[in-house]
Amino acid sequence: MKPTEVTINETAFLIQPLDAFEALAVFGDLQKDILPAAGGLIGLIGGEASEERDEAALADAIAKLSQRLDGKQLTAWANRLLTKDSISVEINGNLMPLDAAAKSMAFREFTDILELLFHVIKVNFAGPLAGWLNRLGLGQKLAAGGLSGVIGQK
Repeated sequence: MKPTEVTINETAFLIQPLDAFEALAVFGDLQKDILPAAGGLIGLIGGEASEERDEAALADAIAKLSQRLDGKQLTAWANRLLTKDSISVEINGNLMPLDAAAKSMAFREFTDILELLFHVIKVNFAGPLAGWLNRLGLGQKLAAGGLSGVIGQK
């Protein structure tokens, strides 16, 4: 699979998608820790853009994440998903694996880490989840009403 490039604070990162079995294991853990709190963000991925809706959903997701995740959990997710095997970073024109030394040079502030985590989750799960929900007939409801539009359905 082809890596996805994202730029965070002028630093370019290449995200290598997880293989299917690793993604399954990560998703199993994510759905317990992060997805319930960040469900509003899923509605932002691929839905029609609306600045007011995007800002409200982002604020709501951040509030829910703050209540659900502590520092140890955030650090564990960063260590699990931001590895030298899955992320490369361009520093001073050189592409290198995101090892401990590269991390110390690549991240200016903790929000850069959170943003990269968001992109890693999006790269690995947004497309497959949207396809799966579409097969179940829930994709349009998700785009229209966010995760609450899907969860509220029987």
